[in-house]
Amino acid sequence: YKAKFNKTLAEIEDHFSKYRISDALMAIYKLVWDDYSSWLLEIVKPAYQSPIDKTTYDAVIQIFEENLKLLHPFMPFLTEEVWQHIAERSPEEALVVAQWPTLQDVSEELIEGFNFASDVISGVRTIRKEKNIPMKETLELSVLNDGGISKDWDVVIAKLTNVSNITYIEAALDGALTFRVKSNEYFVPIHGAIDVEAEITKLQGELKYTKGFLASVRKKLSNERFVSNAPAQVIALERQKEADAIAKIETLEKSLASLG
Repeated sequence: YKAKFNKTLAEIEDHFSKYRISDALMAIYKLVWDDYSSWLLEIVKPAYQSPIDKTTYDAVIQIFEENLKLLHPFMPFLTEEVWQHIAERSPEEALVVAQWPTLQDVSEELIEGFNFASDVISGVRTIRKEKNIPMKETLELSVLNDGGISKDWDVVIAKLTNVSNITYIEAALDGALTFRVKSNEYFVPIHGAIDVEAEITKLQGELKYTKGFLASVRKKLSNERFVSNAPAQVIALERQKEADAIAKIETLEKSLASLG
């Protein structure tokens, strides 16, 4: 989170320097709501009815105080009230006179690793949502790690998806639901958790739609007039759509094959 905080801080200071106040506020909002509330607090949250350890608690409060400093120019009275309730403070320690956070080095590698992990977490959660699998039901997760992604984030992925085990495999897993994150493919064995026939019907419909979408993109790209006149970024976007559709079709076909 500190890496994301410092990256956002640099963006905020750039916005302030150009008087883009609304952009600075939106950057703060996304940092506090998405990265702090939705991700960090979920990661550090202890198990049900278990206390949080003091080291983690103190670190989270310190981070929260840094967030308050960013919010203070936009919400001076509310943030000051919260600041005074966190700890007993003298007038000299008021938030209004507190030092603005100091910009530190940003680890892009760390941020990239977390972004990848969050996509994996979202993939598992999507499967749970679509198949009505409750969070309390433990799942297993297998990975074809074609991208050579580090295992450092596996503990976070397991905690936030209630996965009992993350296994690295060499070949596709039969009888499992799948999703992709970049070049990695992930498999969630169903073990009777879903209606297989209904899932096959759904996947066939999705496959038919994706093939139709791919055909429409390829038709556009085969139009010499379109390719000659369209801006380069538009052509690049269409080629990306083509590549994404091809990858999705491959995943859907593998899912259908695994379900029989």
